[in-house]
Amino acid sequence: MQWSNSSLFSGRSRHGHRFLVAAVALAMFASTAVAHDFWIIPDMFMSGPDGIVHISGRQGGGKFPDGTGVPVDRVIDARIIGATTSTKITDLTVAGNSLKLHSKPSAPGQYLVAVSLSTRDFRETPAGVLRWLRAEGGAPEAARLERENTLSGIDTVVFTAASYAATVAQVGANGPKAFGKTAGLRLEFVPLNDPLHVHVGDTLHLKVLGNGKPQPGIGVDLATGVDSAGSASASVVRVSFTADANGVVHLPLQKAGPMMLRSAYASHKANGAHNDWDVSRTTYVFSVAARH
Repeated sequence: MQWSNSSLFSGRSRHGHRFLVAAVALAMFASTAVAHDFWIIPDMFMSGPDGIVHISGRQGGGKFPDGTGVPVDRVIDARIIGATTSTKITDLTVAGNSLKLHSKPSAPGQYLVAVSLSTRDFRETPAGVLRWLRAEGGAPEAARLERENTLSGIDTVVFTAASYAATVAQVGANGPKAFGKTAGLRLEFVPLNDPLHVHVGDTLHLKVLGNGKPQPGIGVDLATGVDSAGSASASVVRVSFTADANGVVHLPLQKAGPMMLRSAYASHKANGAHNDWDVSRTTYVFSVAARH
């Protein structure tokens, strides 16, 4: 279903119709919100002997890392970023329940993989924006906007919703690290210590960047959907954290297996009118090894 309803933004005589359509779209979107987390996860966090990084992209939320595939045509950018390189991923297919991305870096090392999905445009009241955020896993950001009264004085918010996902993988046994690289996304996590070498009992420290700047007080959810034996949990367990004054979140790691971070960030659109906003959602997947 296409949610980019540019036709809703024209024609003063159809204001009532526009808001009715937007309200129906929002209600439908909220009713299926559990299906709108998007993440990417390496098939192996350490690449195989062929040196190819194989990534699965899925959407869901009920039983991470299980989910359904994301259509190829929703991907507008996919890159694999090394310590000194950035290469577009062009080998994308859908197989089974996953979007599949394949890339073979030219040298050993650690690589950041980042994927951007096509954006979607909405027109809503401030209250509707808050409802949308809560339905889409951005409850902490909705609470921040409400607490700071950010949307005060705005009758209607026109916002562009964007969805991003990132992960990190190792090619070969050695090579330069890339976990601290950024992809230039509107919202992204930047680890301060290596997420490929964390164990139960460690703490992962990450800076949260919104439009390239640290975001103090932004909310972050950590989903632990797989137990240490590797079997799917009955449901996703989410724990919420808040970034400190430097935009850094500190995550104590208490369970082995794949983990998914997610956050949402609302910001005024650069050079836009007072009611033009961007709303970004992002995820980051890494894996926690058993205790040392």
